[in-house]
Parts: sequence; structure tokens; C-alpha cells
Amino acid sequence: MISLLGAIVRGLRSRALLSAGSVLLTALAIGSAVLGPVFSEAVTNSYVVTRLQETPTGLTGLSRVFTPDGGSSLEEAERNAAAASTDLTTGPWQEPVTIAQSERFSALRGVVTFWSRADACDHLEIEGRCPEARGEVLMLAADLEKTGAEIGEPLPLAIFETNGVKQLGLPRPGFGEVVVVGTYVTPGPGDGWLIPGRLTSTNEQESIRGGYQPFAPAPLITTDDTVTAAGGWTVRVDTELDVPSDLTPDQLDEAATSATAVPSDVALEVEGGTLVADDTNSLADVVEEVRFQQSTARSSIAPAVLSLVLVALALLMRLLNAASELRVPELALASLRGVTARKLWGLGLAEPLVVLLIATPLGIAFGLGLSVVLVRSWLVPGLPLPLPGASWIAGALVLLAAFAVACVAVGLVVRESLASQLSGVRRPVAARRWSVIAQLTLVALAVATLASKLSASGPGEPDATDLVLPVLLAVVAGLAATRLTAVVATWWTGRSRGRSLSGFVSWRAISRRQEGTLVILPITAAIAVAVFGAGVYDSAATWRTSVAATASPADTTWSTSLTLAEAVDLTRRVDPEGEWIMAAASVTNPGANFSVVDSSRLARVSTWPPTWSPGRDVTQVVDDIAPGGVVPTVTGRRISITIDNQADMDRDLSVEVRFGSRNGLPLKTYVGPFGPGESTKSARVPFCREGCPLEGMTLGGGAGTNTRMSGTLRLVGIEMDGAPVDAIEGAGWAPTPDPAVRTSITDLVETDGQLDMTVETGDSVGMARLTAGGITRDRPALAGPGVQERALTKLDEGYGLIPVDRVGEIEGMPFTGPSGLLVDYSSFLTDRPVYDNLVTVHVLAREGTPTSVTDALSEAGLTVGTTLAQERAVLDQSAYALALRLYGVVAVLVLLMALAGLFVSAAVQLPARRRDAAALRVVGVPKASVMVAVMRELAVVLGSAALAGILAGSLAQWVVLRTITLGYADDPTAPALVAAISPVRLVVLALLAAAVFGAVALASAMMTVRGARGATLRESAR
Repeated sequence: MISLLGAIVRGLRSRALLSAGSVLLTALAIGSAVLGPVFSEAVTNSYVVTRLQETPTGLTGLSRVFTPDGGSSLEEAERNAAAASTDLTTGPWQEPVTIAQSERFSALRGVVTFWSRADACDHLEIEGRCPEARGEVLMLAADLEKTGAEIGEPLPLAIFETNGVKQLGLPRPGFGEVVVVGTYVTPGPGDGWLIPGRLTSTNEQESIRGGYQPFAPAPLITTDDTVTAAGGWTVRVDTELDVPSDLTPDQLDEAATSATAVPSDVALEVEGGTLVADDTNSLADVVEEVRFQQSTARSSIAPAVLSLVLVALALLMRLLNAASELRVPELALASLRGVTARKLWGLGLAEPLVVLLIATPLGIAFGLGLSVVLVRSWLVPGLPLPLPGASWIAGALVLLAAFAVACVAVGLVVRESLASQLSGVRRPVAARRWSVIAQLTLVALAVATLASKLSASGPGEPDATDLVLPVLLAVVAGLAATRLTAVVATWWTGRSRGRSLSGFVSWRAISRRQEGTLVILPITAAIAVAVFGAGVYDSAATWRTSVAATASPADTTWSTSLTLAEAVDLTRRVDPEGEWIMAAASVTNPGANFSVVDSSRLARVSTWPPTWSPGRDVTQVVDDIAPGGVVPTVTGRRISITIDNQADMDRDLSVEVRFGSRNGLPLKTYVGPFGPGESTKSARVPFCREGCPLEGMTLGGGAGTNTRMSGTLRLVGIEMDGAPVDAIEGAGWAPTPDPAVRTSITDLVETDGQLDMTVETGDSVGMARLTAGGITRDRPALAGPGVQERALTKLDEGYGLIPVDRVGEIEGMPFTGPSGLLVDYSSFLTDRPVYDNLVTVHVLAREGTPTSVTDALSEAGLTVGTTLAQERAVLDQSAYALALRLYGVVAVLVLLMALAGLFVSAAVQLPARRRDAAALRVVGVPKASVMVAVMRELAVVLGSAALAGILAGSLAQWVVLRTITLGYADDPTAPALVAAISPVRLVVLALLAAAVFGAVALASAMMTVRGARGATLRESAR
């Protein structure tokens, strides 16, 4: 036993480089197996935390309304409401917050409600003071001007009934007026309010079905006495979800279950009253998404770890083979001494078993240590490190696989005949049957997987085959490169006779020295995995930026209840130069949503990823959708129009001037009548004192009605408050592009700032209806690939939408992604009714927006909806993104392992190379020729490996990226993943491989030639 241990120690010492390499590779394989399950579970737990932290509290929290029994005081009702909600809520929840709220009543030209909360002023940005007495209120700053209120002054609460016609009613009993003692700004996310959007006002709107929504000021924050005096009060109980760093999916399940304890449509009887849900809680959706991400993490991380383990085992097989071959004389001597086959196997496995025993604790320590580093570096701070049983099972399986590799390596030597072991000459041998069967099986599996991915009908969710494919292609490419290199070398050896001696020597060495070509497989696998990992990581990072920009098309996206026209007016008033903010909107329409942007500011303000419009930049996009003119803006209180009337008419000429709409109501005025010849008429437009868009005009009979007309009309000029305005030149005036309007204009020409029209109705009647902004019937639009053709044909059927002219295709756009039509706001708004309930309006702000601009947006009642950084952070913490980070680590590790294996393999082959070189030097071959031969041999071998790896990795990247959507298969707004392969990245990687492998070849050649002397042959002959 002692002699055996001594022999093992001497053997490990004599083959120290091989032993150290084997320990390193075994430790990496075991550590990778331990790392996989740990990181998979940690990724899921981290995703739960980050997903909930980034989700608006209104979607994860609970909001319930408690209606007390008769005779209850407000204090008692608040206690009962909090207790009832807490009893029905289990899991990680924060303490409930109670808000007393009055019933909604008609006042201030709309619908008003009182709110009181004990710590309201602590969670609001207030100008003035907090209400202290009955009748004192805080009002939203943006509502002051709308309601005519002033801080410190009484505010009458006149009632307006909305039964078709708005009528002035009587003051509410007990509350003829309140006193506004201060204003507040709508709080942002995380400022202590479950749903900050409730503290905003809503403008009056008309819906597509003719409904009417009155103006609703933000809640008036007041005292408890005021709320109870208003009557009909209830208590709202808001409870936010507690999201600690150690929150697990099981705890999330518990919270989601308790969130449904109070039905949304049923009043639940509780102590002291009834409780009904009034929230937007979507924890059930989050749980479903977490489960999906959990499975995605497993299917994503497992192949990454598998590729690392396979490369490590392949390299380990190579090193153990080399170690076994160096032990051939030792095993042959044992056979001559009569050692039985069983003992010979024991002697052969002794050293590999010691290597595995040494590597096992090192591998476990490496796996746990790397897990700690990755979890602390990439995942949510404070996340505990999980230790699932799957890690230990995986480590044990890898250890068994390493033992099997050792058995195969020893068996290849032990099973050789004694004569072959004693010959000392290693000849090329035919591949064994089991090896051929294994190789053909791998090729068939790779072909089947590749065919299934290429035949996929469309993008789908990622699965295990997406990330197993690069490993299979890498192995097959390595096998093919090995076989092809050997075949080519054999063929070229025959052609090289009589030619360059160094070329003949190098090609013959490749064809006969199997040890040299065996290094192709692991290096090919390592490079393929690295190329795939780097390519997919870069493509996925670009895709995540595109998805984030779809949700937040600028650095900051503000939410607002303003109409699109009001948002445009606001951005132009706050930022007249258009450097920082712009209005944008999305419009819901099945099959063809609209993305509406202010194209004049799009290039400066928005974030426009290049993958949205391949081949054209954002300025070209702006040119494609920009209308043919600019709607002029006029400012003043009186408009004057000069017309030269040379037309025969059966009525006096009158002009209807249209200024868009405000609060859902069209703004227009009538100017005239205009007699024959040139004359100027005026009309009051008090609503334009701060500016109005001059969108259209109708020249016709009284009040712009139909009339017979024949002749010419010239619009000479327009003035506001007596000052000329440039409202004709560059405005793109054209006959109104509405087929329902019978126009009498037969010719329209703009000349020197004047508009000449030829009108002719014949025997019928008509009107000269004009629209500014260069608006055509079919507005220019860029369409995404997700737009349905049948939806485009229905756009001119009303419903507040516009017919479009598809002027090009793009891959993505703000808010709607590939399922949208990108149009300019003027195309959507100008001189036509818009149903505001279809439109979701935003204001976009670029990075570095001055505080004065953001303060103005806050004062106007806007709130920060989301940011580009926030959207990107959520995507970067998804399971797939984190799994791809692990692929980056795997790519680095496999490259390091391949280099380590290459160095060890080169060192093991160095004695044989030196003998060959010494034999050549003895017969008079120059040193330079020998060195060139060695370098050429290594260059061919390593170049084949690098080329095969790059091709396999690139093919895997292209196939995988064109068949997955990274978990967003059901979201039509998610931009498509670009499957393009970056030539620059491949060139850089090829140059890097050439530099590294060239340095290895040069160093090996120098070491070979330096030790190639006659004494080397004499030493080998002993």
C-alpha cells in the first residue's frame, strides 16, 4: 500500500503539469455543476424582488373601501377598516393606510370629492399650509387656474348637473364655499401614496359612443370634520406590498392568494360595515410571470453550465489520455511482471482517482465562491445565497462523469496489446466502432435540432434547445474540423513530395500525430460557445434597449390626463425652442395602433434605437412622416381677415375659422360678411389670448354654410389684434381632405403670402373648406411589421381614426412597437374631431431637462410615469438577461480552459516535437526550416479550430435569435429581436484568436528548435 502511494506521488510529481491541469479542469467542471442550480434559484428570487420593486405600487398593493354601519364615528370606522383589511391579508404586507373620502358631488364645473388622511401633508409637496379647520382644503396646483381659485380666498362650490345640458344648481347644504389654504403637486412613485394617479385631475372628454365625462378636479385634501360634514363618507384602506430582499416565490404566492380575499364585485360583511375591493392589483399576473421566468432561468442556465462542463470534460479527457500514454512503459513493465488485468486497471486508475479526490473540494469551493461573487455583483443587494440540493446532485454526476472519462482514458492504454505497448512507436489507428457511433449520433442530434429550429413557424419562447444548439454545433464542428484537417493533411503530404521540405514535414506531422489534431475539438467548442455567448448577449442587450425605449421613448416619460392638443400646447409654451420636451401619444385600434409623435422635436428629444429603422436614421424617419406644411399659431383677442371676393354667390360670403378643440369642445369663430371686392372683417377670439392653432377655414354662405358660388376668392392676409401674422406662406393650405365634404374649390395657388382660389359649384351648392398643415386624405405613416392589412382598410370608416398612406416600413416605434403606425401629431389632430378616450397621452423629456421645465410639468399636473433607465433595469434583471450574463462568464472560462489545455498539450508534445526536429537537424535541415514547419503545423491546427468555432458559434447565434422572442412572445408591442451577426465583432475575435494562437505557435516553435540537438536522440534511445 505504501509502495503504491509512493508510486502515485512520484507519478503525479513527474507529470506535474498534466496533474495540475487535470485538477484544474475537474475542479472547474464540478464547480460549474454546483454553480448552475445555485445561480438559477438566485436569479428567480432576485427577479421576484426587482420585478415587484419596479412595478407601480398600485398594481401590487391593495385598495379596499370600507362602508361603515350607521352611527359609526370616523375614528371608529378607520379602526374597523384597518383591522378588517389586515385580518384578510396574509403574507408580506406593510401597515395599512386609511383615507377618509366623501362621496362625489357636482361642483367647480365638474365632479369633486374631499379626502382626509392623518399624515397627508407629510407625503405631499405643499405650497401654503396644511388644512387645520373645517372648510379648509388643499387643491392641486394645476386646478387653480381651471377653477378660478386663489390661495387664501373662499371658493364657492356651485353645483353643475350634467343631464345632457350643464346647468347651474344650488350650493351644497353646509358647504356653500371652502377656503383654499394651499396647493399640492401630484406625488411621484414611492412618495407614500398607493396610486399617485388618483391625485390628478381629469379633463372633460367625449367618447366614441357619444358619452360625456365631466371635468374632475383632483381630490381636495382637507380635515376629517370637513369630510364627515359633506356626508356619505367612506374609508379607503391602502396597503402596500412589502418587498424585502429575501422575498421568495412561495411568499409571493401567499400574498397573491390573500389579494383575492375581498372580491371586487361583492361587498364583504366585516365587523362594523362592509368591505369591497377597489384596486388594480395584478399580483396573480406577476406570479404567472415569475413562474415563467423560473422555467426560463432553468432552461437558460442549464445549457450554459452544460457547455462549460462538456468543454472541461473534453479537455480533461485529452489530458488524462496524455498522462496515460506517458505511463505506457510503466504499465507495460507491470504486465511483464505478471500483474493481473484487474490490478493493472487499479494501477492505471490510481493517479486519476487521486486527481479527482483533490479536485472535488476545490471544485465545490470554486462553485460556491463564484456563486457568491455573481450573486453579490449582479443580483439584488442583500439576497441570501440559496443552496439547493440540485447543486450537490449535479456535482456528484459530474464527478461520476469525470471518473468515467478517467476509465476511458486508462482503458485506451490498458486494452492495447503488450507488443504495442513495448514498441514505443505510436501509429495512427482507425477510429473505434463506439467512437464512430457516438460521433454519428452527435451529428444526427445536431442536424435534427437545427432542422427543427429552422422550420419553426415563427418566434416563440426560449427553451432548452435554443441554448443546447450551440454546444451541439460546437462539438460537431470540432469533430468535422479534426477529421477534415487530418484528411487534407494526408492529401497534401502526397502533393508536397519534391517541394518545400518544411511544408512536407508540417503536413506529414499533422497527418500522423493524432495528439496534435485532438486539441481542435475542445478549442472549437470553447470558441463556438464564446462567439455564441458574446453575440447573443450583445444582441439581447440591444433588444432590451429597444423594448425599454418602446415603453419610455425618451429619458423620462411623463403621464398626463391632458388631451393631445393640450399636451402639444403645453410643451410649446414651456419649451418654445423644442430642445427638451415633446408630446406623444398612443391610440388604440385593433390590428393597427397609432404612435403619434411631434415629428418636429422627435430627433432632439426621443430615444430612437437604430434597430427600429434599419437603414434610416431618425431624421429620415421625421422626413417620411412630416406633413407638407406647418399649422400656424395665432395669438391675440381679435382676428381680422382680408378677402378679395370676385365670386358670384347667392348669399353673402362668410368665413368659419377653426382653432381645434379644448376640453373636448371645438373652438371656432365666424368672420364676415364679405361683400364683393376686397374688404376686411374682424371677430373676437378671447380663447386665443395665449395662442391657438389656426387649423382650418370654410368660405361659404352665412355661418359657413353651403351656397352656390362661381369665380375667384383671394385670401389676402390675416391679422391678430391689428398686427399681420404669417399664416399663409408655409402653412400648406389645401382643400379639406374629407370625402364627406363637398368642396367647391377647383384650383388653389399660394402666391406671395396670399391664397388664390377658383370656386365653382355649378347648379348645386357647396363651400370652400380649407385645412392647414399640408394634410392629405391619406396621411403619411410608417408601418410596423405587426400591422394587419385588413385593419388599414377600415381606418377611413370613422371611429376617430385617420386613413393613412404607408410610405415605408420600420421595425419599432414609441409605445406601439411593431404593431403600430407612426404618424405626426398634426396628421392626427388637424381640423378633425378626436375622441380622447382612445388616446393615451404622454410628454417625453430628454436627459438633462432643466429643472424649470420639469417643475412646470409638475405644476401642470403631470407625473413621471416611467423612465428609460427604469424600464431597462427591469429588463436587465429578467431571468433570461441574467442567464446571458452567465454565458459571458462561461465564454471567458471556456476560453481560459482551452488556453490552459493548449499550453499543457503543447508542453506534453514538446519532447516528441524535439525528437522530430533533432532528426531533421542531424540530416542537415536548416533551423529556420524546422521552425517554419513547426509553426505551420500549429497554425493549421489552431486555425482550423478557430475557424470552425467562429462558424459554429455564428450559425448558432443566427438560428437561435431568429426563432425566439426572449419571453415576450405574446406581447405585440415588443420589437423583434435582430438576428444580424456583427462582422466587426467576428473580425475582432478572429484577430484576437490569430494573435493568441500565433504567439503560442511561435513560442512552441522556438522551444522545439532550441532543444533539438543530437543529444536529444541519444537520450530518447536509452
